[in-house]
Amino acid sequence: MAIVFITIAVLGLVLTFWYSANKVIAKHQHRLTAACGQAATDVTQLYPTDDNRQVQVSNADLLQQQMQRVLAELSGAAGGFWHINSKFLGFSFDTYGLRDIQTDVPQAERMVLSSLSQRALTQEKIVSTVQRNQNNALVAVACPIPTHEGLTGWIVTRVSLIPLLYSVFSALLFAVIGVLAFMSLGRTIQFERRWYAERDRLIKQAEDDTKPVPVTSTINEIQPLLMLLYNARQTQINVERGVSSLQAKLGRQTELAVMARVSASLARELRARINGWVEKLRKAAQQQHESPNQDFEKLAQDIEQTKHFIRSFENLDLREQAVYGVEVVNVKTWLEEIIRYHQQFNARPEQALTAIVDTNLHLESHFLLLRYALDTLLTQAITFGPDNGEIVVKATEESGLLTFEVIDESKPLSSAVERRLFRQDDVLPETYGQGLKPVHEVIKSLGGEISYHSDGENSRFILQIPMTSE
Repeated sequence: MAIVFITIAVLGLVLTFWYSANKVIAKHQHRLTAACGQAATDVTQLYPTDDNRQVQVSNADLLQQQMQRVLAELSGAAGGFWHINSKFLGFSFDTYGLRDIQTDVPQAERMVLSSLSQRALTQEKIVSTVQRNQNNALVAVACPIPTHEGLTGWIVTRVSLIPLLYSVFSALLFAVIGVLAFMSLGRTIQFERRWYAERDRLIKQAEDDTKPVPVTSTINEIQPLLMLLYNARQTQINVERGVSSLQAKLGRQTELAVMARVSASLARELRARINGWVEKLRKAAQQQHESPNQDFEKLAQDIEQTKHFIRSFENLDLREQAVYGVEVVNVKTWLEEIIRYHQQFNARPEQALTAIVDTNLHLESHFLLLRYALDTLLTQAITFGPDNGEIVVKATEESGLLTFEVIDESKPLSSAVERRLFRQDDVLPETYGQGLKPVHEVIKSLGGEISYHSDGENSRFILQIPMTSE
């Protein structure tokens, strides 16, 4: 747009100059001078070059015909001849379109043309004069005729002029337009330079993933784009964080799977050896006594409980993902199955195990990892709790979290034991609360938490995990 206004300003100044009073007068002077010179040349060709110069004009009509031919292309111009003795011989083609030869030259022009003709004879060359006022000008030229003594040709025209005030005003107007257009062009060029420099800076900074995306710029037009870029970068960062978190969880699950396979292999080996030890002890007892003594029965019972405790480590084998991976299970059915197993194979006769579950609860998780935690806590309650106590496992759901509570009638833990509750790695604990660090790690890997509480009469382990595995 600035280029358009600059073009308009330049054209306006050129037209103002072209139609200014001085330029218009100069153009008419040039045209009349050329025409008068042509008329003198045409008259000269009518007479032999070797003849003497004519003193008198014998055929004025012939001369005037040559002048008429020259004036045919000069609209609004009048022309004729002036002789030093007979003065005005005639003129034609005046402003009013008269083509006949006239001798009555207007009085306003008579003195100007006489003086101009005498000056042309004196100087022996084409001369011109201009008489002007604010609105118009009289332009006249005279040229000596070489073939005659004291004879000149003259041409005169009146020219309308644009007032000087209008010309000055027009020039100033177009000059102001030009200045403003150049200022606008300069500001545009400066803005484009700043825009491209800012663009290159932002692109360079945006390509560097280690630096945050700038949210401010000296160019207001770029601000919305920066906000979009900032939001996109934040989304990308959040996605990358989520991917990193998932990768970390996957790595942790892989580590747990490896640990679980090692633990399961160790548990199977230990159980096989324990079975061998029990068989050898029974054979030895039968060889020495007809029936086992009381100490032997106690030892056999301890070994059997150890077998059930080790069995929880066997359940950690996750090599068959279709069976032991993430699945959806009915919590009530699943938990009642665990309770039946421990009631049948692990609990003492006077101990009672009960499951309390809200209806229609379904869990999507690595439920064998969760079972390991529940097996370990139930084994501790059965092994170290009262011989005739009750053990209750409750399952409830609230706000997307599944809460398990393992409640038994064990005495409260001392403050020293409670501080070390989930920090000991003992696989085969000797007292209540030992060896629960693996349980804590398993629950943490499932995105949950485990805590211990006691009301003075009952001990309570609380496990909270998400209902849906991430």
